Amino acid sequence: TFSPDGERIAFRSNRDGGGLFVMGATGESVRRATASGFDPSWSPDGARLGDATEGVPDAYSRIPPSELWTDDLASGKTTKMPSGGDAVQPAWSPGGARIAYWSNTLGQRDIKTIPAAGGSPVAVTNDPATDWAPEWSPDGKWLYFISDRGGSPNVWRVAIDEQSGATRGTPEAITNGVRPLASARFS
Repeated sequence: TFSPDGERIAFRSNRDGGGLFVMGATGESVRRATASGFDPSWSPDGARLGDATEGVPDAYSRIPPSELWTDDLASGKTTKMPSGGDAVQPAWSPGGARIAYWSNTLGQRDIKTIPAAGGSPVAVTNDPATDWAPEWSPDGKWLYFISDRGGSPNVWRVAIDEQSGATRGTPEAITNGVRPLASARFS
């Protein structure tokens, strides 16, 4: 994933024992950022990464738990976030206030957010639908995600307060049955 300024890329690799790596946008100066982690997400200032301890090849078959971590790139300090028992596919909000993720709690897969500085998670969805792959809109007013709530996996969104994590309405479909989706990202 590209850093907010477009100058660096963070990625997962199994090279040299595995972990998260950061390199220049054209492939130069590769360095290990962490010895573990999957699905890196940049903080808006480019100083930290959010990541999970588990990668997600299939939203329907994964078994918890996975932990949510933040990693300071300058100091190397890592911080475990109190995500409530399970967290994967983190997405840092554009204003830096919150990190969205999804969790599997007793087979129910829902979207949550947590304050980036630490604190209690806030549920974004809490229903039988399988919801995964959260992604903030560039203005921080919407949280997009993949859900099978309409029958097949499609892109959905819900209005959200980036500071509190409170939703401002119910989820609405963005795509409808075009084809099954695994994730979606803004360019």
